[in-house]
Formats: sequence, structure tokens, C-alpha cells
Amino acid sequence: MGSKYKKASLKDLGVELIDCDHKTPKAVEMGIPYIGIPQMDNGRINFDAKPRLISEEDFVKWTRKANPTYGDVILSRRCNSGETVYVPKNRRFALGQNLVLLRPKGDRLFPEYLRYVVKSKEWWDEVAKYLNPGAIFESLKCADIPKFMVPEPPVEAQKKIVEILSAIEDRIELNQQTNQTLEQMAQALFKSWFVHFDPVIDNALAAGNEIPDALQHRVEIRKKAHALQKQKPNIQPLPEATQRLFPSELEHTDEASIGINGWVPKGWQTKSVDECININPRVSLPKGTLAKFADMKALPTSGYGIMDVIEKNYTGGAKFQQGDVLLARITPCLQNGKTGIVDFMDEDNEIGFGSTEFIVMRRKGGLGTPFISCLARDENFRNHCMQSMVGSSGRQRVQNACFSAYFLALPTTENVLNTFQTIVAPMFTRMTINNEETKSLANLRDLLLPKLISGEITT
Repeated sequence: MGSKYKKASLKDLGVELIDCDHKTPKAVEMGIPYIGIPQMDNGRINFDAKPRLISEEDFVKWTRKANPTYGDVILSRRCNSGETVYVPKNRRFALGQNLVLLRPKGDRLFPEYLRYVVKSKEWWDEVAKYLNPGAIFESLKCADIPKFMVPEPPVEAQKKIVEILSAIEDRIELNQQTNQTLEQMAQALFKSWFVHFDPVIDNALAAGNEIPDALQHRVEIRKKAHALQKQKPNIQPLPEATQRLFPSELEHTDEASIGINGWVPKGWQTKSVDECININPRVSLPKGTLAKFADMKALPTSGYGIMDVIEKNYTGGAKFQQGDVLLARITPCLQNGKTGIVDFMDEDNEIGFGSTEFIVMRRKGGLGTPFISCLARDENFRNHCMQSMVGSSGRQRVQNACFSAYFLALPTTENVLNTFQTIVAPMFTRMTINNEETKSLANLRDLLLPKLISGEITT
């Protein structure tokens, strides 16, 4: 059924197109985000997806022409041509190459309506109409975009459409923010126990044991943490029973990449990743079998929920099962943090498949899914993976050999690992529940969107 509303061009609706500067500013260590195509994530800007940082001086230069303002929509002209994200409130950033701003003006278009109409079938019909093929990427011309024809409901109807859809998206965003917080909590505990060895350093300080000079920076951090605990009673230390699970001494290994400058908890063992985690395990899935499928786009850059899972016949790709962790092996997806947990299978032995650019990480021994998930997002581990990448520019891939060259320091008994699992498991359960609700809400939004935009459902 066609739209009950008349259509008008973006130009006639008063939408201004503002092109970006066609050059890239110098990166700095501390600065203002410079948002590019990799940071466009399901209609939102993902500021956690490691955007380039630029100086204040360059920010002023790059925003003279195109200064992203709340209510604007950012459109990608290349790579994912036609994809859009909205500009949130109270965020300063500059616009990267191959992006343009769509800025609603005039009285025919309620500004926030544009945020939703660019997700409609009518929008993607226009994208397909004006898409230009290229040797590497398809693209849209700035001169063509103002010609896009979109439904024009009465302004009051536009406002009602926005009210309905934004209520759904607000709940989705709340779930995503909650999951991000839960992930950060789990990640912080992982780093504290298995990267920085804070409980070991605390025990060493309490026992008066000598702590090597190479670890003095961690000693100072722990002393400050203890002082903060005394000032703020709501910050609780580890329970004594948990603290006793850790040794009170550290020992040096011959491999400087292990632990902190080669120092690890005394008595712990060192194992390579591929020794304690099953990397790309072999499972059988006959070609033509109907199975659950997830592509690279479905993998999140924060949180672990894999969205937009479909069913299709198996033709090839990475195979996975319930509880597996999926890690992107190709640039820029790895750099952007794309990682997800397979929690959507109906049965534990059910086999699904996905992109050939997935690395599948499966539980082995005492390392459960939460531990592997935290490792997959750990900065040290990801940097190690990135250093192993080979291939042409823009298509570099992680080499499997890197998993035998990255070592973990692990307790010889499972008490510490079991305790870690007990603490973080409820966090991951909550994230899974939130993911399920988010999927239901997203399906509702996607069901309502075309009906509201077309006028099939009137407001």
C-alpha cells in the first residue's frame, strides 16, 4: 500500500544540505572527537568507537562550514551510502569526510520527523534511485540528495509520529546505557583482578612484602584507592574471604608481555590464549541447512547484544554455538570494538553462522563466557591483535597466530575464576534480559515506522 501522504523533495521541505571539509585534520592524544563513518552505529553516533581526536584549533576550523547541531541528521555519502545518524544534545564534535549534514528549516518539516523518515522504505527507495556505482564504493552526489522525495504528513501528524517513536527509542537507549554501565563494571573487575592484579598488590602491602620498582605505579594507585574507601564508606573493599584467594607476592617471568612488565602473581600459571580458549572451533553444519545468521553489522561496539539475527540457508562463514564470543577480525571493525555474545540460540548444541570476518572464541576449562567477553574487549589484548594484522589498506585482518603469542596469568585453582564468574554472571544475565527487551522494542518500532510514515496508521 502506497503512502496516503503527498511527497515532497528535501529541498522543498526546507532541508539544507551542508557538506563537510574534504580533508582530514591531524590526530592528537587528547582532544575533541572527529566523527567518521565507523562511528555511525544503528542511527546513533557511537562515541566509544575510538573516533579520531583533534585539537581545539582544528575543531574551530572544521566546524566553520559544517557545525553539527541538535536536530541535524548526518548522512553518509560513501561506504554505507544513505545511512544516517542524528546529532544528540550537548556533544561537541567535528564532521568527517564523506559525511553531510541535513538541517531542517522552515515550517513544513518538524525537525525530529527527519530523524525517522530517513529510516523509511521511501528513503531507501530514493537512495537506490540516486546511488552511483564506483570501483570500490557506491556513492551519493551532494547535488542529488536535495531531490530525495519523502512523505510529508501534516506537521501535527509529524509531531505525533515523533512522540510515538521517540518513546520507544528512549526505552531502547535506556537499556543500552544500562548495559554499557554493566559492561564497564564487569570490565573494571576483570582488569583489576587479571590485568593489574590489585588484590595481590593489596595483600603484599598488608603483609609488608617487597614490591618491585616496576610495580610502584600500581602501588600508588592502590594507596589512593584505599584512602578513597576511608573517605567514602559506600565504596566497599573486597570481602576478606575473596581477598584471601589471592597470593601476597609476585614473581617475574621471562616474557615481558605477560602481566605487568613481566610480573605476575606468585604461583599462578601463564598460558597462551589458544591454550585456554578454543579459537574458531570446528563444528559441522551442512550447506543448505537453515540456521541462525548474524552479519558484521549485527555485532555491537559496546555491550554484547547481537541484534538483527535472521535465519537463512548456510552457504559458508564462521560457525558458532550458544555462549560463544564473536570478535571482529577485520579493520576497522576490530578497532571499533565490535564484539558480541551468542545468547540467542534455542539449544546449547544448535549451530549458527555469520560473517567470514568473525573470530569465534569458545569456553574451555575454567574460563567462562564472561571472562572471555571481558578479555575480548580488553585494550591490551585488542592492541596485540591489531599488531598482528596484515593485508591491504582498509582490509587488514587479524592472524590466528597472534593467539598463541598472547599470554594470560591465571590462578592454578579455580576458586578465583569461580568467584569472578559468581560476581559478574548476574550482570551478564541482566544484559541479556535488556537485549531481549530491546529487540522486542526495535521490532515494534520497525513495525510501526512504515505504517506511521505512510499514513496507514493515523495519529
